[in-house]
Amino acid sequence: MILLTLWRRGLLGRIDREKLVHFLGFSEDALALSRQYPMWRILGVVRLLVDPRYARAVGRWLEYRMNLFDGAEG
Repeated sequence: MILLTLWRRGLLGRIDREKLVHFLGFSEDALALSRQYPMWRILGVVRLLVDPRYARAVGRWLEYRMNLFDGAEG
């Protein structure tokens, strides 16, 4: 469900290496908060695969986070 949601919102095309590394917590910056508490840890992975409402909500949240990362919001 989450991949379909991300594709519909146009987020799959906007993901680059830097964003993916930050999301997964593999950042090279030793002081980055994402290294200790990566964003994927707070998401229910099984629920993302099954629940369409949850996947849409997470998709909106990820779009907001990408916009912050790109400097489009905030």
